Amino acid sequence: MPEYDLVIRGGTVVDGTGIPRFRGDLAIKDGRVAMISGRIAAGGAKELDASGCIVAPGAVDLHTHYDAQLNWDPYASLSGQFGVTSLTVGQCGFGFAPTRAEDRDLNMRMMNRIEAIPLESMRQGMRWDWETFPEYMDSLDRQGLGVNVGCVVPFSPLRGYVLGMIPARERTSVTESELNQMKQILYDSMKAGAFGISADKNLEDRPEDGSWLPSHVASREEFLALSQVLGQFGVGHIGWTIGISDDRPAQRDMLAEMVRMSGRPLHVILGDEEGYDWLKEVREEGLPVIAQEAAVPIISEFKLSEYNLFDYMPSWVQPLVGSKEERIAKLSEDGVRVGMKRDVIDRPHPRTDWAQVQVVEVAHERNLQYEGLSIADIAAAEGKEPLDAFLDLALDEDLETEFAHPAGGRGDSEAEYISSPYSHISVSDGGAHTRFLINSIWPVYFLGHWIREKGLMTLEQAHQKMSALPAWFSDMKNRGTLRVGDHADIMVYNMDELGFLYDKPQFATDFPGGEKRLIQMPTGIRYILVNGALTFQENECTGALPGKLLRSYDQVG
Repeated sequence: MPEYDLVIRGGTVVDGTGIPRFRGDLAIKDGRVAMISGRIAAGGAKELDASGCIVAPGAVDLHTHYDAQLNWDPYASLSGQFGVTSLTVGQCGFGFAPTRAEDRDLNMRMMNRIEAIPLESMRQGMRWDWETFPEYMDSLDRQGLGVNVGCVVPFSPLRGYVLGMIPARERTSVTESELNQMKQILYDSMKAGAFGISADKNLEDRPEDGSWLPSHVASREEFLALSQVLGQFGVGHIGWTIGISDDRPAQRDMLAEMVRMSGRPLHVILGDEEGYDWLKEVREEGLPVIAQEAAVPIISEFKLSEYNLFDYMPSWVQPLVGSKEERIAKLSEDGVRVGMKRDVIDRPHPRTDWAQVQVVEVAHERNLQYEGLSIADIAAAEGKEPLDAFLDLALDEDLETEFAHPAGGRGDSEAEYISSPYSHISVSDGGAHTRFLINSIWPVYFLGHWIREKGLMTLEQAHQKMSALPAWFSDMKNRGTLRVGDHADIMVYNMDELGFLYDKPQFATDFPGGEKRLIQMPTGIRYILVNGALTFQENECTGALPGKLLRSYDQVG
């Protein structure tokens, strides 16, 4: 009888700790690494040939929005086939628990607007066999998973559960009784195994009616009180999105106080260059704060018939709220462009750098001459202001013109921020913006572009940043590294072959209701294992569901 369940032979092990790579075999038993040696004599019930390949810990993704998708896709694709073996949901303060039955549709509409998750897919694909946050975790636990999932308590539905979803968007304070209810919900969720709490102050994130999120209007008192609750557990983290905000200094001050009160680490989307000066200051104080940095170019392809990522500009919100027909009517009103033009000047962003906004595909043959041109080029050729050229073309095609623009990123300085010791790159937004962009390719892009081609850091440092750092940060015990006794979450890949199957992402219609989403496939990944079981082999899903619903109380000690 074989001594081990599985042996991976002949690969080069990069174990995630930062030590130099070495050639060796790796044996797995009962879902954990049982032996690592230059040669393992004993056999396995299954053996994998890793000759010419890197054997490394699976990536850990700390910023996803698979809260809905996991209901119908236990592999959290695309993440599950791009090397991610563990992830967290509930980031940015968005999610579906706790949610009362009467608020379900409103919560789905909010996620549709902000994270661009197809509404019909949620309506058809979500089980809704929960109301409370512990019940949501139990639901995921029962269904079977192809990746490991940790759940963070999202602030906006938490506040909405206590106040009602609409009042929670409007009221700027809560009563003592309401605050105690909020604290109790977080306490009960942490007792059930949640991994912390998250919230969002980003002005581009607005619900379906264009109003404010509960987290936008909530008081400092609420966040500090919840931090005290978190501090009772000695586990978990705070996730925060500052993003495009008008009160960044005040937020940063409050976040530092939340870390002091809770004693727990914070990861944050800073939103501006000054944020790194603050980050250096709080790190020098000894506070465990790290910035979230995307490792892939964030290019969004979109149509104004459904796009929402202009919501950071006040005069753009209402014209782009509602159905396509409602948007056309509002964008056609006299005077609406005056405020929109002013916002472009007052709130500069790569998304309205008209030299970078491209026409990807037109809807009508009469406009073919515009394909491949920038809005700046079209405006110059036609003697128009850029916004007029942009909207004239879109309205001529009933808002079905496909454009592309940079949705974020740091340009030439990107490498500096990715390699910073004060940042993590475990940020995919996976499950969100499914028709506009895909960042869940980040493990392959990071290894192929930044490590193989650019030499930004050593491979050993890369895997420490991809796996060990986020696993430590999030309290995923014995994950993110490959040492004897660790959970056997593993990616095996050929470094020279890492890349993408398609020249550009393709549309698939594999979401519930036949809704479309962008997909991509990796090349060079031989095997992905979760808890010692093979989930993907050369892009073929095995059908195994070895993933675990992680509970934070299991990660202590």
